[in-house]
Amino acid sequence: MDKRTVAPLALAMLLAATLTGCSLLKVSVSTGDPLPKEDVRIRTLTRGFYYDLASEVARTADSIASAAPDLATRVAAVRWKIRATRAGVTAAMQGIPEVALADLWILCRRMDEGFAAAPDSLLFGARSDLARTAAARLDEQIAKLARQELPTERYELMARFVGQYVREHPLAEPDAGASNTTLRWIEFLRDNGVEYAYATGSIAEVLSDVNDRLSGQTQQLASSIGWSKDMIQMQLQQDSIRTQVGAQLDSLERNFNRLVVVAEHLPEISDSVLEGLNEQAGQLIRTVNDAVGSAFADFDRQRSELQRFVTAEREALVDTLRRSADELVRETLDAVPGLVGKVLFYLVLALVVLIGGPFALGFWLGGVRQRAKLRIKN
Repeated sequence: MDKRTVAPLALAMLLAATLTGCSLLKVSVSTGDPLPKEDVRIRTLTRGFYYDLASEVARTADSIASAAPDLATRVAAVRWKIRATRAGVTAAMQGIPEVALADLWILCRRMDEGFAAAPDSLLFGARSDLARTAAARLDEQIAKLARQELPTERYELMARFVGQYVREHPLAEPDAGASNTTLRWIEFLRDNGVEYAYATGSIAEVLSDVNDRLSGQTQQLASSIGWSKDMIQMQLQQDSIRTQVGAQLDSLERNFNRLVVVAEHLPEISDSVLEGLNEQAGQLIRTVNDAVGSAFADFDRQRSELQRFVTAEREALVDTLRRSADELVRETLDAVPGLVGKVLFYLVLALVVLIGGPFALGFWLGGVRQRAKLRIKN
């Protein structure tokens, strides 16, 4: 190390040790700047609106399924619940509050316009008006939420962005959500002369955000599993299986009646008929067992896949949180030496000014006085 840097460094360390007990010098580790109150409020209300959306869609779909006369309409209603809630939780649980609000608004706008344009035959038959009314109400509610919580200029920009995105990115399924629009939203703001600033928030807010995401995703997955089971049960009641079982039952009844008639006259024939009856009864039982076993095997497979997906997502989120926390702590600790060096530098400078200044001034005044005395003697 250079000798010119050893002395100042040693002096700084000595002063630091001397001032360890001084209450005027405090060194604290920052945990990150908290989010602005506006962003926290938008995030809270957006996620609260998602839960209202999920309840509204589930309630409407259940009403459609309970009144639908055909299996296809009931299955379509259940499928709408699963897709809409899945897209909603993906949009609402994003980290950037404004992007989450915009994506959820895009989902509601697509459902409203898609249901309004589609004929009843492609929706839910005679009960399609229930879905259209629910979609229009959700689009109106989220637009009202954005108008209340965003500044006027920001709301107008977001309304233009949502309308433009829906027009430029049409989807075949109206209940499908938008892909992540973070980059498009930032570029849209820049094109309109607005520079976007985003902060992750404090560690406590990051932890709370991760907990909300896990809770919302887990709740939606649990609901999807239950709804998938309902859909499987509906599909087990399809006409193909019902017709096959009914036909075999009818054949069994005919053989039984024939057995009664023949058995009254020819006991030898009754043994042959009983063998045929046993064979058809066994075939019927095997058909039912195969159908039920196949359905429950498929359900177990879907449950296992969903469980692996939840476990992988949870581990990925926990790993991301751990890396973010380590990076925050590392950056904070890296900034501490620079802060301490600046404080010590200004402290040494103050001591030099307070002590060296009076000494130099006194030395100069003494020289002046001595020269004045010499001039007087001469």
